[in-house]
Amino acid sequence: MRTFKSKYMWVIATLVLAIGYVVSCTKDDQVIEAPEVINSATDLVSVKTTTAPTVDGTVDAMWSSSPTLEFSTAVPEVTGDVFRGYTGNIIPWVKMKSAYDDNNIYFLVQWADPTQSLKRSPWYFNPTTKRWAQELGTFDFTTSPYRPPFYEDKMAFLWNINNSVSGWNSGTCYKSCHTGLPAADLSSRHYTNYPTEKIDMWHWKSVRGGVNGANQIHDQYQDNTYPNGRKADPGTDIYQNNTQTLNQPGIGNVSVPKYVIPGRTDYGWIMNAEVTAGTAKLVTAIDANGVLTLSDATTIDPNVGTDYQRIGNGVGPKAIPGVTLNDSYAGSMGDIPCKAVWASGSWTMEFKRALKTSDTVYDIDFSSLADQYFGFAIFENAQIAHSIKTNLVLKFKK
Repeated sequence: MRTFKSKYMWVIATLVLAIGYVVSCTKDDQVIEAPEVINSATDLVSVKTTTAPTVDGTVDAMWSSSPTLEFSTAVPEVTGDVFRGYTGNIIPWVKMKSAYDDNNIYFLVQWADPTQSLKRSPWYFNPTTKRWAQELGTFDFTTSPYRPPFYEDKMAFLWNINNSVSGWNSGTCYKSCHTGLPAADLSSRHYTNYPTEKIDMWHWKSVRGGVNGANQIHDQYQDNTYPNGRKADPGTDIYQNNTQTLNQPGIGNVSVPKYVIPGRTDYGWIMNAEVTAGTAKLVTAIDANGVLTLSDATTIDPNVGTDYQRIGNGVGPKAIPGVTLNDSYAGSMGDIPCKAVWASGSWTMEFKRALKTSDTVYDIDFSSLADQYFGFAIFENAQIAHSIKTNLVLKFKK
């Protein structure tokens, strides 16, 4: 009997020790991964979703699950006066959200913009010189009072392709920004520092495919080419300049619009589909007074009224667009569909891209879900002067 009790007590003791060991292993001794620290001023957290947003420029309910990164941007001062008229301008607020699923990453970007800029270098007629000319895409300080730029709203992201850019995480877009260049090289340009370095550039352009055609962001890249390392990904661009050279009697060869849509007002582009359909007419001749002859034998006399002329700081309602457009970007440069809507002083844009595209040379690969540092810029009615925010970080919530 005593032997039985002794064995019984031994079994109980053994069980107690075993349970204690298990408990100690599962609590005190196990290695627990520390939660990732999120910096609310710089970190864009992309949340896993089972419901993809509809890319339509309307804020879907699913976006409420993604935290908002909010910041302001400012135009830096650079050498050569290339940002003259813009330096110091501030975009007071930008709001970003991100989400992802097994195949794509999605972005919602909103920013303050008091003016919707959709007239990129339109053609106007000067009744004094009898010449056609295009408005500048930058401030014209040669006039008094000076004229504002006639351009488009733009937005850009810069990403480090395959971690190829040295020091990227500490500098982001400043790693390819070079200032103090010769005036012949336009003083300030973007290019990487070594032949092995490449940057993925997503460049939304409102007039050139951003709010028309297939609604796309122009997928570009930057390499080590001096002085301009900015290039388009392989594929077909969406736009052409709406210009040609004709002989004007008494003046000689001059630049004039190539296509016009008679009677149309307040338009910022001509679709090539409208050329094919005959809606847009080819300009075939110009006379000494600037009167245009069109392909259907009709004429446009810009001397009658002011519809084709400058009016104050603006242009008349029949000013002719500076660009013609294909239906879409094609190839790798067209792999980021978007939808951008301007209303009440701000832009709202949704867009998506495959986590990993078929372009392994010029596109960043997000499929590892690793943190990615990036730079961001807003071009408010600006050709090259951009308001920037550096050293932002995309983090995937797994």
